[in-house]
Amino acid sequence: MWKEQRFEAAVPFDHAGRYTGHSYLVRLVLTGIMSNHTGWVRDFGEIKARFKPVYAQLDHHPLDRLPAIDATDCAGIARWIAREFAESVPELCRIDLLENPDEGAVLFLPAANG
Repeated sequence: MWKEQRFEAAVPFDHAGRYTGHSYLVRLVLTGIMSNHTGWVRDFGEIKARFKPVYAQLDHHPLDRLPAIDATDCAGIARWIAREFAESVPELCRIDLLENPDEGAVLFLPAANG
């Protein structure tokens, strides 16, 4: 199962300190045993609530100012999201980060319940 979230953020444009705005789509993919009662691995609302603190750091902020981010390309942002979010949702097995429908990065993670 997966949950998608969109965010807008700024990335450095040049060495003069200018920024350019980018739109992103992050897809959080979970794996695990589907509950017979609910029919899903984890409630979508719970995923969104747990992602909210990470989202708040991303949306409408300069990405190069995130603590411990190693790069502001899609792969670097996906790695940063994994470090910030994976512990709160152990079923997380993949993060897709798209800058547009034709470009992005996919980060595979070992899911604790997968």
